[in-house]
This record gives sequence, structure tokens and C-alpha cells, in this order.
Amino acid sequence: MTRSNYARGRDLEHRVRSELREQGYEVLRTAGSKSKVDLVAIKPRQILFVQCKRSGALPPAEWNALWDLSAIAGAVPVLAEQLSRGRRYWRLTARKAIPGARQPMVELQLDELAGVPL
Repeated sequence: MTRSNYARGRDLEHRVRSELREQGYEVLRTAGSKSKVDLVAIKPRQILFVQCKRSGALPPAEWNALWDLSAIAGAVPVLAEQLSRGRRYWRLTARKAIPGARQPMVELQLDELAGVPL
């Protein structure tokens, strides 16, 4: 039986939530809301707004909505990508202007934000 895209996306959100909790974050999930943010991860002086995508790609409108909301809240915008084994985390570094262009992001190790005031 084939699993739906929704079920696979939900499973990715659950796995990312578990990894963030293992790193000491309190994590809130915006289940099924179609919001700009799938997960909000909070540590002292640290807020991550996380969008989970199996493909690791966001269209410009979704990218910019996540970027703009993060800027307003003082949060770090993060894209969580599903790999064949595990996940990769990306920190968005700028707005995205052109569809199909290289996404402005750098790879993020979750623990590298520890102790860094935002």
C-alpha cells in the first residue's frame, strides 16, 4: 500500500521534532495548518522556525514567507530536508528572488547554534 504525501510529510515533521527535542529544544508543531512554519523550536535566547520538505526545496513564495516571518520574530529560518538516510538542516541566508535559482542557504548543524545569542 502506498503512503500518501501527507503521511510522509507528517512522518518527516515527527522525526525532525524528535531530533530537535534530543538537542534540547522545546518543539511546537503546527499540524495540518498549511502555515509558513511546520515546527517552532525554542531554547533560551534561540527560536527556530522550521519548514520540513522531503525534497529540500521551497518555491520563492513559501521561502520568502518563512524568511520574512523569521525576521519579524527574531527567529532562525530553517529548512529540514529528508535524505535517503537521515535529515539535513539548512539555514536560510536571504530572500529567494528567482524560481529555479540556487537557494540562498548554508548547511546547519543543530548544535552549532548552542550558546550563540540571536
